[in-house]
Amino acid sequence: MNSLFISIDLPFLTTVQIAGLLTILSVILFIAGINIFLVFSTWAIGFATLVPNFQFGTISVATFQQMNSFPLAAIPPFIAVGTLMNYTQMSDDIIEFSEAVGGWLPGSLGTTTIFTGGVLSAISGSNPATTAAIGEAIHQDLVENGYSPEFAAATIAAGGTVGVIIPPSVMMILYGVTFGVSVPSLFIAGIIPGILMIFSMIFVVSIVSYRSSYESSYRFSVGRILRSLWSVKNTLFSILILLGGIFLGIFTPSESASVATMYIIISNIVVGKLTLSDTIQAMKNAITLTGVILPLLVSAILVQQGLSFVGLQDALGQAIANAGSEIITIILLSIVLLITGMTLSSVPNMILTAPMLAPAAYSIGLDPLAWGVIFLMNDAIGFITPPFGINLYVSSRVSDIEYMKIARAAIPYVVVLYGLWIIFILFPEINILA
Repeated sequence: MNSLFISIDLPFLTTVQIAGLLTILSVILFIAGINIFLVFSTWAIGFATLVPNFQFGTISVATFQQMNSFPLAAIPPFIAVGTLMNYTQMSDDIIEFSEAVGGWLPGSLGTTTIFTGGVLSAISGSNPATTAAIGEAIHQDLVENGYSPEFAAATIAAGGTVGVIIPPSVMMILYGVTFGVSVPSLFIAGIIPGILMIFSMIFVVSIVSYRSSYESSYRFSVGRILRSLWSVKNTLFSILILLGGIFLGIFTPSESASVATMYIIISNIVVGKLTLSDTIQAMKNAITLTGVILPLLVSAILVQQGLSFVGLQDALGQAIANAGSEIITIILLSIVLLITGMTLSSVPNMILTAPMLAPAAYSIGLDPLAWGVIFLMNDAIGFITPPFGINLYVSSRVSDIEYMKIARAAIPYVVVLYGLWIIFILFPEINILA
């Protein structure tokens, strides 16, 4: 059977030179605003076309093998849980609960914003969606309570960063499937880092609020906590189904998310918070988002396949691992992760960078599970680090404040999160659940 594709032979160019030219073209397309899926697809197809020894058949084989994975079936229902929560306005109940639990701390509303962001992004699994939801609900209140508009927007963006770390996390599912790491183990290992990230950001907002004399407008009240706990019971029970079923071995991740989806639909229809038309629209949104994530995953894997064919990933990883000392390896590892985290979106960053740096990570004593959590922590920080910083873009659009002003206001959060991240690299044993 004749191939549908034409292989172009360029004998005057080496495979490495072809890969380099395609990378330059991809960077130009990315800067020009071309969709990242099309950018990676252009690189992959161009590589298969221009490199004689690289067969087109490997593209179809890699795509089939990646999609033929049972754990990937968990992604649509996990996304559905997040979209349904947006339609049922569970975010309002979470904000009330967050105010009751942390509103008495200095800078009560800022603390509430961080706590709400942590809870909501963990449930929805979408950092940008969490930033948008919280921004629309809280930004004006933060400004009215004395916060500068820029710091208020930065706080909202920072609060939505931990969705890739605290379970349930779609990125952890993708990481586990792609690199053969247990998804439930990743969920468990992400708990301590995620909680510490939230408390680190609460520390920042409390210090800034104290120095700026932002008064706490709430007082600690057990009664209020109990009342808010009752109002958020549906949300908490959804989390219990999602995580409890997985950790107790009752459900697989896909089964757990499916059961949680059905619970949210039925319970909210019964109490009148969800209509049939809302349910259908939420499912359509979940399908659309799934249709964005999975093709991007495949295209990034195809690029990684080409880079592996060239040997670039192994060469760079081994070069960093053989840098001469553990401290130098950690420094180089940190620099590369810092650059990739601030310039690439989550899925391409995970597919391209994680395997490239794995030899260096293993050389300093990190196992695949610990490396996965540390890598995803860095990816989370990238959500508020220019030039990519998708949460900063979302917060900018919601608040109508210039992107770079929010980025500058977010510097304290970036500094404390990177400090925490370095601690986990130097002392991975502190994550006793990993």
